[in-house]
Amino acid sequence: MARKYQITAEVKKGDQEWASVALNRDSPMTEESLAKSFATVKKGFGNSKIDVQVRNFQCVRV
Repeated sequence: MARKYQITAEVKKGDQEWASVALNRDSPMTEESLAKSFATVKKGFGNSKIDVQVRNFQCVRV
């Protein structure tokens, strides 16, 4: 039986307000990898990086 992980955190992208995030995954995730996944934004011709802050990060095996 595969183990599942529940990731919860608050994320702030650039000048936006803090938002709650809840993810269910098959593999664990670190705070840095969560920030990296939200940092890339697709624009017209390519990707751009934006500043991402993470707080109250938790990764729990369920």
